[in-house]
Amino acid sequence: MGALVLATVLLVAGAGIAAVALSGHRDSGAGNSSTGDSNPGPSATGTPTSGSASTSRGASTTVTASATTSPPTTTTLPPLDIERRYSVGTESLTFVDPSRSTSANGDFAGAATRTFPTEIWYPATGDPGGEAQSGAEPDRAHGPYPLVLFAHGYAKTPTFYEPLLVRWAAAGYVVAAPTFPILSGTPGGASHTDYDKTFGDASFVLGKVLELGSPDVLAGMIDPHRVAATGHSDGEVIAFGVGFLQCCRDSRVNSVIAMAGDLSNINNPIVSGNGVPILHIMETNDEFDPYDHTIAWDRENLTAPRWMLTLVDAGHAPPYTQTDNPFFPMVSAATIDFLDGTLKGHPERLDRMGSDVNADVAKLER
Repeated sequence: MGALVLATVLLVAGAGIAAVALSGHRDSGAGNSSTGDSNPGPSATGTPTSGSASTSRGASTTVTASATTSPPTTTTLPPLDIERRYSVGTESLTFVDPSRSTSANGDFAGAATRTFPTEIWYPATGDPGGEAQSGAEPDRAHGPYPLVLFAHGYAKTPTFYEPLLVRWAAAGYVVAAPTFPILSGTPGGASHTDYDKTFGDASFVLGKVLELGSPDVLAGMIDPHRVAATGHSDGEVIAFGVGFLQCCRDSRVNSVIAMAGDLSNINNPIVSGNGVPILHIMETNDEFDPYDHTIAWDRENLTAPRWMLTLVDAGHAPPYTQTDNPFFPMVSAATIDFLDGTLKGHPERLDRMGSDVNADVAKLER
């Protein structure tokens, strides 16, 4: 798995204290790694801490974060359109959490707050196709849309994954991708310092995006009862955490896509049988995660509804980031069908995932 980093999270659970061990890995390059501070973000039940936070859109506005509640599952909601394709708009926001700190890292002295520049892609009016346009008019006529939270990998930012995230937005999803402090390389260089805090970071940003109202362009564009957590590499661990880990489960998450990583590296109890569907995509030539161990752990520990997609002879990042990679169209089609099936109320799309997969170079297990 490349370099492994152990971070210990102490979470108060009732009258006791639970110790949670988390392992991270590097996507590329070198950097410092150290033990992060304790994470006061999600509680033992997975509900993020409430508090005030500032949201930056040029000028700063102070808003109040509200506690989460358990929404109905998508099976109780009416199905949404899955055939329409959209033009894509983008918006850049910055969320600041004043209740949690950022640790010292490299030449960065640390901060009393945590800051998350966040890129959002959304369905827009106009002809489908083409590049995403900043500030494009949102397509409100066919919304609100499910929300997909995306977590990036080590030493990366969301724009590295833009080709895939744009396709999700064009299929009728609002995609929100925060840049995590330190994990992204800023500030102070890429490191696993504060890696244990990223689970609370994901829940915090999720709450801030769901709260967006007038005059923001996304006001009324998001269905809060249809939410997926997704991520790549170190980010797949974050997505899996808010979907399944006892330490960090966020009840607002209805679906999880985990891409390119070994889920067994999280030494924390999982919430088995919670009904949250998961798609785990792996590569047999992953430079960081031995495939045989990865798939064996999945088969033993992931419970239905689960889908495990193996990309034969593929590497760690290109299938998710490069449109000319032979696996990219397959990943794009399978992930959209999975989102359509688990968030938009079309279970037949889950069956169609099998036809998305070229059996000569990939295999899909349930």
